[in-house]
Amino acid sequence: MADSNDKIIVTIDREFGSGGHEVGRRLAERLGIKLYDEELISRAAANTGYHEEYIKANDEKAPDYSVSSLFTGVDMFQTSPFARIQEEEFRIIREIAAQESCVIMGRAADYILSNERHVSIFIFAPIEDRVKRNLAISRTRFPDENLDEYSMEKKVKQIDKQRRRYYEFYTDNKWGGRDVYDLLINTSRAGVEGAVDIIEAYIKGGKGKDLLSDVEDMSE
Repeated sequence: MADSNDKIIVTIDREFGSGGHEVGRRLAERLGIKLYDEELISRAAANTGYHEEYIKANDEKAPDYSVSSLFTGVDMFQTSPFARIQEEEFRIIREIAAQESCVIMGRAADYILSNERHVSIFIFAPIEDRVKRNLAISRTRFPDENLDEYSMEKKVKQIDKQRRRYYEFYTDNKWGGRDVYDLLINTSRAGVEGAVDIIEAYIKGGKGKDLLSDVEDMSE
């Protein structure tokens, strides 16, 4: 298990199409630590017995009914496959963060790890830029599909809504709120590589610092 003072834990929430996953991938590569995203799904599948595709289809989605938080440990959750999956992903996130430096994508990880020292990031961009990015990626990967801006914008808004609802359901915090995260980065301004530079500089520059760290050096 890594020393808590040496560990680097970064959690990244992201608007769909903002390049957040690519930021996470490049950041993990640059820092020499592991990125956790799809692996959380495969681990949850192995531990719960549910099919990976089922978990993927319900990943980062809030339930359609109103219930108490998973963190209360209410017994009703034990009978719900959906809640069992979310509970297992949260357990895996805590386990990983306790053992190693890592970058974790989404899944309310910043809230789950509120008792663990970490850097929380929110990646965003104007919707028109995110639509263009997703169209460019989709047309490269699926050249035979007939894609248009209208359908892509609808998809972007739908996934954003899904992620927001999931995050706010489990945390009672505002998804993308400035009081929630350490850094909010607009990738339309910074770019993906620029976002990685900003996060890396923040991590290195902020080690051992806090709001009062420079007070004693200030003259009256």
